[in-house]
Amino acid sequence: MTGRLSMTEVYESRQTSLGCAACGGGRMSKEHTPYVDEVRLIIEQIYKRSTHSYVEYYVDVPSMAENRLELLYLFLLEQGMTKERAVIFCTATGLVQLGLDMHEHVKNEYEQTQTAERSRQLTVLAGDYYSARYYHLLAQNSEIKAIQVLSGAIQRVNEAKMKLYTAVRDGKLPTDEEYWELRNMIDTGLYVAIVEEYADSEDHRRFWIDLMKQTAKVESVIGEWEQIKWQEQVPFGFARFLLQKPGATLAQVMSSVELKAMELIGMCEQMVRTLHPAETRSMLSTITARYSHRINRLKRVIEEM
Repeated sequence: MTGRLSMTEVYESRQTSLGCAACGGGRMSKEHTPYVDEVRLIIEQIYKRSTHSYVEYYVDVPSMAENRLELLYLFLLEQGMTKERAVIFCTATGLVQLGLDMHEHVKNEYEQTQTAERSRQLTVLAGDYYSARYYHLLAQNSEIKAIQVLSGAIQRVNEAKMKLYTAVRDGKLPTDEEYWELRNMIDTGLYVAIVEEYADSEDHRRFWIDLMKQTAKVESVIGEWEQIKWQEQVPFGFARFLLQKPGATLAQVMSSVELKAMELIGMCEQMVRTLHPAETRSMLSTITARYSHRINRLKRVIEEM
């Protein structure tokens, strides 16, 4: 055995870490919105639909972006969609995201062993399998338009991945704005495509797209900050982009990443304060507050070291 956890075990362990990250290490009280349990049931369904014992044995399954799915779920309900249909949309989108994330884990260089080769091949096949599951789910429920929307988004996400990979490989670094445009497409392309198609007004469309992009930036930056601090390595992302600038040091990058995270959180909170109705505003404030708690918890741990 390789010692890998099953998808169910992976999911349960992630919920424990999510709870700690959301509330700074304590119980999820203030941060527990009415829809948290419903979204976690959706994520559980995603993992159940994608479970395959042979794949689990050889492949590391990526984690789901719970906050992003929660935002999509809230958006769909706000547009008047039934909970049953919103669950179908979120499950399908999560399956596609899982497939795209799985493909992103495929390594160009790997150990020349049978196990490593098999893991690489299965990672590709697993990504394809998850994508096929989304198509089956939507077709089963006659959501043909949603299939078209997500198919187009998949193409745009993959194009953005290739542009970013090629730019870094060739040493042709994009500007900050160009980097975040590509990163946002990779992280939120699926969710934004759903918003663009199903928003009931231009104002709602603009608000939800901006919120999804900004919160995805926050998640990305905080994740990189944690990786630099705990694993002492610069991940492929915004931090690596900053470090490749002439004269940049790791300490400067750490400081820039922290400042960027706080700036983005402030922008998200400002956006949410302008939202109506109040009930949705309150729930979104709870979601954005999780990022602040996560940063504060990280700061406290660093100070205590």
